[in-house]
Amino acid sequence: MYSRVHVGLSRQVVFSFGVALILICGSAVGLTAADAQEKSPQLNLWIISSRQCPLGTKVIQGATFDYLKCHRDRKMSVVDEKQFHDSLVPGAPVCMVVHGSFVNWNDVVTDGLLTAAWLRAAEPNRPLNVVVFSWKSTGPFTLATPRLIFTALPQIDAGVLGRRSAFAGLYLARLITDLPAGHSVSLFGHSHGSRTVVAGLHVLAGGQVQGYVLADPPKQKRRMRAVLAAAAIDHHWLNPDQRYGRALESAEMLVNLRNHRDTVLRIYPLRHPFSNRALAIAGFTAQDRMVMGRRSNRASEIDVSGVVGTLHGWAAYYTRPVISRSIADQVHFLEKKSGTATSIEDATRETSFR
Repeated sequence: MYSRVHVGLSRQVVFSFGVALILICGSAVGLTAADAQEKSPQLNLWIISSRQCPLGTKVIQGATFDYLKCHRDRKMSVVDEKQFHDSLVPGAPVCMVVHGSFVNWNDVVTDGLLTAAWLRAAEPNRPLNVVVFSWKSTGPFTLATPRLIFTALPQIDAGVLGRRSAFAGLYLARLITDLPAGHSVSLFGHSHGSRTVVAGLHVLAGGQVQGYVLADPPKQKRRMRAVLAAAAIDHHWLNPDQRYGRALESAEMLVNLRNHRDTVLRIYPLRHPFSNRALAIAGFTAQDRMVMGRRSNRASEIDVSGVVGTLHGWAAYYTRPVISRSIADQVHFLEKKSGTATSIEDATRETSFR
């Protein structure tokens, strides 16, 4: 797998036209996050799409990422990998946000701007590079409808998109590997995006995803942390010898935002017979931690049930400042001064004493 971009002229025209439509739609709804970005000169926002990258066996033929740079004047420009690397704030962490399923392209941009402002507000005086990593999260049976959760074939949809989100982890790992040296990376995954995150961490540690390993793995270890929101993965998949059992080898800390009230994930075990509960619902069980051994020290949890409630969507998280404050340590690689938060109330108290 390679991440060099080779975008033809015709494809650039089509992509640019799509960006223009997004800007028109965005101005119609009034992106208040853009105003926040204008006041945040140390916030660098990018949207990098793998939606046109080949799936399955074709991945070895190369990746074709699309790069969008979001400017403070609300304009966006299509650029390439080198321009992306050159524009990163030197030494500042790179926070990669990965959305879940049923997210269309227009929502990626709108939600991305709001997410970036949400992350920025928690530590306004610290520089941060924010990258929204987008994958093909609709189809073949799904419809790109903002409030749609399931179609008439929910098991097929969930299975197809779950496997696709895991495969996108290979591209996420490639993107991280090619980043310039000196940048720590924090990862924020929502729903199936959490599966992309742990799959990426797994292959960065030498693991396999759907029979593939990362070509040209990183030669130097990079500091990485991860936060999983509404994590649509089996609660035991991070255990050694399980599906993503090497993920915790890559991350120095992984935080699971646990929500036992999530209505969507309550039916997660119905995907197929003998399926386990979702990590967001069950959390890391006592048995999981026993099997993890010392690695369990890298896995922590914050219970957000009282704040998010029965909701599942991305907006249920990025519209709540208390959550961004509770994960600011992970995003900015700060050291906690006391304890380990186990609930959103604990996290709020610890943040207030920083």
